[in-house]
Amino acid sequence: MDIRNIDYIDENLYSYVYNGLRVYIMPKKGYSKKFAMITVNYGSNDICFSVDGKEEFKTYPLGIAHFLEHKLFEEQSGNIFDQFSKLGASPNAYTNFENTAYYFTCTDNFYESLKLLINFVFNPYFTEENVQKEKGIIEQEIRMYDDNPGFKIYSNALLAMYNSHPLKNDIAGTVDSVYSITPEMLYKCYNTFYNPNNMILVIVGDVDENTIKTIVERCVPDKGHFNAKLLKHEEPINIKEKQIKAHMGVSIPNCIIGYKDAYYSQDEKYIFKRNAVMSAFGKMFFSKTSKLYEKLYEEGLINESFSYDYVIEKEYAHFLIGSESKDPIALNEAIIDYFEKTVCIEEDELNRIKKSLLGSYVSKFNSIEGLGNYLSRYFINNIDPFSYKAVVESIKAEDVEDVINNFIKRENNVLSVVD
Repeated sequence: MDIRNIDYIDENLYSYVYNGLRVYIMPKKGYSKKFAMITVNYGSNDICFSVDGKEEFKTYPLGIAHFLEHKLFEEQSGNIFDQFSKLGASPNAYTNFENTAYYFTCTDNFYESLKLLINFVFNPYFTEENVQKEKGIIEQEIRMYDDNPGFKIYSNALLAMYNSHPLKNDIAGTVDSVYSITPEMLYKCYNTFYNPNNMILVIVGDVDENTIKTIVERCVPDKGHFNAKLLKHEEPINIKEKQIKAHMGVSIPNCIIGYKDAYYSQDEKYIFKRNAVMSAFGKMFFSKTSKLYEKLYEEGLINESFSYDYVIEKEYAHFLIGSESKDPIALNEAIIDYFEKTVCIEEDELNRIKKSLLGSYVSKFNSIEGLGNYLSRYFINNIDPFSYKAVVESIKAEDVEDVINNFIKRENNVLSVVD
């Protein structure tokens, strides 16, 4: 077991590999809450793959990763949620475009809950009957999201930005794709991707690393090498359409302004640095203390619902700005116009923002769940999350200027509106 001391926060990280599963443990002495998360490097984008190089690439139904997440909570012995509840633990799971994660939090019975987590993730139970029953449940979920204005502007923004990448598809799939899923398909995807070599386990809390190691060695199976090959998606640089609108009868129009970033990369270090630079850029121009925010607010183009986010993965990246707005078109033009003028990056302001980012980063270590999610997000992608401090300190004014000159441009801009 490797032990790494993170000197600037005086924390230890224990890590090791068993049957291919990478395990990361960060003990937090004196904390009552405990957290464990298994993350699978398999998400809704991963619908076309080949195994062993012996098969041709085959495309599976949209939403199958999300369907698989739902079905793992059901075993022949009963519903997993009930078993966690008896232990006093609170379980949950999610599927996003890149990963699927299963986790729980608790204060007591941590080790029993950990055994339960590992055992149910590694023991699927799919039948014609329980798969058919789940289709109706997921259909209701899809239709519920279709009626949600916030979800609609987000999904439409992706549809406007992306031409062919599966990112433009709903994580849950469509009603038709869900009803085409069979137990055989689920077992194929499960056996392909739910391999310890394609998964990680992150644990945070007042726990004993040696007891955890014993549980892992008793419960994690040896499934051999991970041998799936995913189809690489070639997404054009250009956006698909400038503007997309949906009518849902909201009292104030909702909008998302999106910028499609062509500067994504397969390199993990680049992804981490770009993420940090975009955090500095976002805080500099879109936080509630920024001049641009104050200008837009005073003009009545935004309200307190205003937010922003940057996402980067190996095949795509984008920056999203969202708000309720009485005039989304005017809001979009105001932002475009602002960055088409000369924008000066002041070193003093950038240094203040870098300190603020580092303060927020260090505060993550006081939240058991926040820290667990943060570590999982980067370890699954083979990125060292503790390099954040050095990366933030390395940000220069020209890094932010490059974002303005080469990314936040009219030709990369889309507008999604729900009114």
